[in-house]
Amino acid sequence: MKRVLFLSICSIVWLCSCGQKSKSITEKAAIESDIRTAAYSNLGQQLQNHDLQKYIYTDTTYTLANGKRITILNSFPKGGMIKPGTQYSDSTGKLYGFACFWTRIINETDIPVELNINVPTNSFRIFNPPDSFLKLFLHKEKFSLDKLSKFNYGLTEIKPFLDENFDNAGILQKTINPYEEHTFYMMALSYQAAGTPRAGLFLKEHDLYYEMSVAPHGSGIVPVGKIALKK
Repeated sequence: MKRVLFLSICSIVWLCSCGQKSKSITEKAAIESDIRTAAYSNLGQQLQNHDLQKYIYTDTTYTLANGKRITILNSFPKGGMIKPGTQYSDSTGKLYGFACFWTRIINETDIPVELNINVPTNSFRIFNPPDSFLKLFLHKEKFSLDKLSKFNYGLTEIKPFLDENFDNAGILQKTINPYEEHTFYMMALSYQAAGTPRAGLFLKEHDLYYEMSVAPHGSGIVPVGKIALKK
């Protein structure tokens, strides 16, 4: 009888323990779901308020390890000139075509994502004309949805920035927390390759690449960094 009573008590304790554990897991999942829903709702409201869709060139979702996902949005270009009526010229007097873009990375996982971008100082000979080349610049100005409709997405003082950083690498190291996003600007100078520019960041495994084209002069791909789940 005592043995039966002991087993009954153990069973009750075990069932209560399982129930508490199950409840804890359920509550944790519910909290994470609420955080995710709130984050996406807030982001969606921002995008809707500023009619972001008409500025987006590519919208791609990538699956990382363990089924975790991130989304990368790349914009259409703005510019052609560093300000209305003014082309960019370097210290030697060379004139360049100019365009600016932005890229938004959305972390759709419950794990922080480490973003590491290093834009080299190189001139990239990716276009068809023999003397043409491309230079890329990572701009550190904070992205603003309110400036989307403005010339060059609202970026100003572009010539001083390009002059100062013409031979400097662009470096961005950023932790993007769960269900959050980060947006940055990229600038491009094209020499002897005037035309219609398109560009965007894309992911292959953990490596990031920036693809740039200027129609009708061809295109090329530049390695610019990595992205990975934070350990």
